[in-house]
Amino acid sequence: MLAKEDLPELVTVLMASYDVIAPGYENGSIVLTRITSVDAIATGYRDHQEPGHYRIEKVNDGSYFGYNNGMESPKTFLHPARLTLFSGQLQPNGDFTLAEEPGIPRRLAFFGIRPCDSFAVHVLDKTFLDNPNVDQPYRRRRDGSFLAVLNCTSPGNTCFCASMGTGPRAETGYDLRMTELTEGFLIEAGSSRGHEIQGQLPVRPAPATLAKESERTLAEAVHHMGRTLNTHNLPQILRGSLEHPHWDFMKTWCIGCTNCTIVCPTCFCNETLDYIDLKLQNTSRERVWDSCFAWQFTEMHGGNTRPDLKHRYRHWVTHKLSYWMEQYGVFGCVGCGRCLTWCPVGIDITEVAATVRGKRR
Repeated sequence: MLAKEDLPELVTVLMASYDVIAPGYENGSIVLTRITSVDAIATGYRDHQEPGHYRIEKVNDGSYFGYNNGMESPKTFLHPARLTLFSGQLQPNGDFTLAEEPGIPRRLAFFGIRPCDSFAVHVLDKTFLDNPNVDQPYRRRRDGSFLAVLNCTSPGNTCFCASMGTGPRAETGYDLRMTELTEGFLIEAGSSRGHEIQGQLPVRPAPATLAKESERTLAEAVHHMGRTLNTHNLPQILRGSLEHPHWDFMKTWCIGCTNCTIVCPTCFCNETLDYIDLKLQNTSRERVWDSCFAWQFTEMHGGNTRPDLKHRYRHWVTHKLSYWMEQYGVFGCVGCGRCLTWCPVGIDITEVAATVRGKRR
């Protein structure tokens, strides 16, 4: 167990070896940001999330992390929204030199992320690493990264990680696992690096009563999720319901703004752009986030394979909850609820899936 007043020491120990990414407060929202001091971590806030609604307030209830996920996830740092893959320059002697994207100077430590986001990193690993064509920019950021995960004891109204098996407790893939309780933080190491960091902290054995309180709190969190999703046979049901009438309704509701794919911790679609200056001396190739909701995404010389929002929204839902399971053995959705909160028209993917399932029956 780590006393609450000693939590800054954990962050200081991490900063000695890593660039620490932690929750901060900025412009009325919780954001993930690189911190250079413990004071930059957002503490003493509580958020209110509904479909299409996000508000945060300052509270004085003694909690450090009383809020849920903000817009950003580890994806922002492991798979950046805009990344220069390489640049080239024409030299005065006529030679042309290329420089590859250099990666990052220090390893990344993600501090205080929730179990759904740590599982999302696992999903991204399957996309970028667990195949013959390893994505090198992702690998350079992911190698040696440290995950200090905070178990979720007060899930929000748009959360459904319990349905997806990704929370509220981190089960695998963490270096340190923390649970915030009234008396302090229960700290558990999940890797050799986690044990090394833990060994530098003023921790003490947790009383049996605190361990029981942790179990009770996490069990209650499962029942306090704002949303649920029945995933039984869901991939098969969605695959067999491509002509369900609800997709026609969704094209009148969805506005194609791409917010859901931007805030999603596992969406990885991107496009590549080439730039060259007017003097034909400097060039660069950049990778930028894209979205399957953009009509240009599937435009090609022979037409467009998903010409309207019915097809694009259907593809997004079925990819998350059906095809991804076929490809990688996991759902592409981790139940974080971001797509509900930051959808300007309040679309709820759990209701969409339930409607398709129910009508099919």
